Amino acid sequence: MRILITAGGTREYIDPVRFISNASSGKMGYALARAALKAGHQVTLITATTTQREPAGAKSIRVESTSEMFEAVKKYFSRCDCLIMAAAVADYTPVRSAKTKLKKGGNHLAIKLKPTPDILKWAGKQRKGKRKEEKGKRRIVVGFALEDKNLRVNAEKKLTDKNLDMIVANSPAAIAADKSDVQIKTPNSSWIKIENATKAAIAKKVVYLAEKLYQAKLK
Repeated sequence: MRILITAGGTREYIDPVRFISNASSGKMGYALARAALKAGHQVTLITATTTQREPAGAKSIRVESTSEMFEAVKKYFSRCDCLIMAAAVADYTPVRSAKTKLKKGGNHLAIKLKPTPDILKWAGKQRKGKRKEEKGKRRIVVGFALEDKNLRVNAEKKLTDKNLDMIVANSPAAIAADKSDVQIKTPNSSWIKIENATKAAIAKKVVYLAEKLYQAKLK
């Protein structure tokens, strides 16, 4: 397969030096890229800022903001067989970003935010090839859900609402950790629970399940 993977946490700039972001390390996305390469797939990695070492053999695309990641996903989506959205994408961005550094004053500072593009929802809608040469082709789209309560309920809602082939659900404890617990579901399967596993082991399982889904679509 040609696998497109997103990784890391996006940044939404308030001014030239300050931004809204999250604590994502990019470890899961990079583990997925390595697992996919090891399994013999072609990998394009769209990565937000991270300290992770780029996997040898992957085509890496560097981005910072959610809008930049969205543009990169749109550019490469038509060339992939499977998209795995492991990036921690910011949900909101400032309505206006200051062109110069904001000075600290004695008053409270209010920042007005607007929603960022929903990349995963877009991909879920676009997963069926529209171009003539792609007729009948259907891409696999895998999403991640970070939930601090009602994990299965919220993750399954995301699976359905965004028209995904697979959802990988975890808790905030997974952020920047080397090991974590995840639960995985596809629309017609029971939940698969993986406990206290390395992100490399989780990535291997996700890639394997994506392969199975892709093979089923070819039949």
